[in-house]
Amino acid sequence: MAEMRERPLIAAFARSRRPGFIPPATEDEFSTEHVDWYAVERAISGETPRPELTPDETREAALWMRRHGIERARISVQLSVYERLIREWEADAGMLSPDQLCTIDDCRKARVGRGLCTNHLTADRQRRKAAAELGVAA
Repeated sequence: MAEMRERPLIAAFARSRRPGFIPPATEDEFSTEHVDWYAVERAISGETPRPELTPDETREAALWMRRHGIERARISVQLSVYERLIREWEADAGMLSPDQLCTIDDCRKARVGRGLCTNHLTADRQRRKAAAELGVAA
């Protein structure tokens, strides 16, 4: 119990009925460097005023929330990031199933439309537009 007294924010959060956040104990558990885990904890708990987060901290908070079943729309509002960006982070972290990834070989990004990621969909649209201007069937 001495550990919980040393970390009062975590102790208070752990007593609630929501999933508890405990920062990684060792550097080996970190997925990114230079993350203020207490700022991430405050962002997850919804404390106001919301702390300023670095991009790495925002990513870690969003991924933690997704791992605990919180919807992208709620995370988007709480952390002020686009749902699309959260989905890209999930793809990078390997949290999406293969049917939610781009169908182009060796591309591990999240599917957006026509079974393609944002980059491949943009390239496909440009190719189709160029073909239409030349009067060639795409």
